[in-house]
Amino acid sequence: MHFSLDIEFTVVILLCAALLLALAAFMYAAVQTRRLVRTRRFCDLADMEEGTAFEPVTVVIYSQDEAEALEALLVSVLSQDYPAPVEVVVVNEGDSSEIRDLVTRLQITYPNLYLTFTPDGAHSLSRKKLALTLGIKAARYDTVVHTAVGARIRSDKWLRSMMRHFARGGEVEVVIGYAAALPDDDTASGARCRAFDATMDAARWFGAAVAGQPFRASEYNVAYRREAFFRNKGFSRSLNLHFGDDDIFISEIAHEGNTSVELSDNSIVGVLSPDYSQAARQASLRRVFTEGHIGRRPRVWRTVAAACVPLSLAALVAAVCLDAGNAFVIALAVGILALLAGSITVTWRSAMRALNLRVLGAAIFPLALTYIWRRAVLRTRARFGHHKRYTWD
Repeated sequence: MHFSLDIEFTVVILLCAALLLALAAFMYAAVQTRRLVRTRRFCDLADMEEGTAFEPVTVVIYSQDEAEALEALLVSVLSQDYPAPVEVVVVNEGDSSEIRDLVTRLQITYPNLYLTFTPDGAHSLSRKKLALTLGIKAARYDTVVHTAVGARIRSDKWLRSMMRHFARGGEVEVVIGYAAALPDDDTASGARCRAFDATMDAARWFGAAVAGQPFRASEYNVAYRREAFFRNKGFSRSLNLHFGDDDIFISEIAHEGNTSVELSDNSIVGVLSPDYSQAARQASLRRVFTEGHIGRRPRVWRTVAAACVPLSLAALVAAVCLDAGNAFVIALAVGILALLAGSITVTWRSAMRALNLRVLGAAIFPLALTYIWRRAVLRTRARFGHHKRYTWD
């Protein structure tokens, strides 16, 4: 081991490349996190505003014959603190005596609750899109808020937070809220990895919406005008696909001039699942496929930023190997590695706080290091796996 300032040109190039890659990874994380943090702060402050003139709203709840989970969701929706008329329309896949009994029982206390269902004989079409279309057509009011069984409404101010954007006037037709598996709910094995991947995913689509380039929403937390739905002829452009109701459709009706984003604490919706690992995997596979039908979406930057982390580490390892006996090279490499790991960790922790996700510590850097490989595996499975994508599958 020796200490020398005389470093080979190749080693200098590798160290410089590692530093630039580290800075690129940090800049992407910093820009996306800043968008999320600023939006969260603004929305939390707006939650405290008084005197908003709220308009009537219809809440459409999509159900798949899950009576127990539906009852919990209905109670939280029907007990919202909302100062204008609200109706709740449950659209169930198929006729179900259990769902009918539940809704009939609750209608005694909540006469603003209604039930409809998709016909049992409907085939070769997206039953979910059919259900949502029936719910929107049944809606009495001009604005609908969508959620689905599996959502956990955490606040009685949820509707206020989503609907205040329409009350401000202007051209708002779409409000995009956030929903994810929250730390108190997802405690199963792999929760840290899912939390990091959810952060990266949200930084991409929610950050794009904040920047005025909306292309996706969450099926558990989105609102839009019925007029925008009918003007777009509903889901007509993606009727051959099982899914796409909250990304392909949203990309068709949402743009910078008519879309607001909502990220206050009251508005964030939890997502419940009996198997979080399987649910996250299936949701990701579905997204990879449906987003392939969206032209207007960020395609490059997340992949580039994700690749910068392992490439930076690889450049550092190569530099040390080429001049293994030089303590100066090792010190520089350790310094750049510490800068990379520290900046990535601190920045993504802030994003996790803004999204109410599990706030990680030392696990962030190794998860960031392997993120691009997880995405590659996911894309391969989505491309070659046998999944229900089209309505004739």
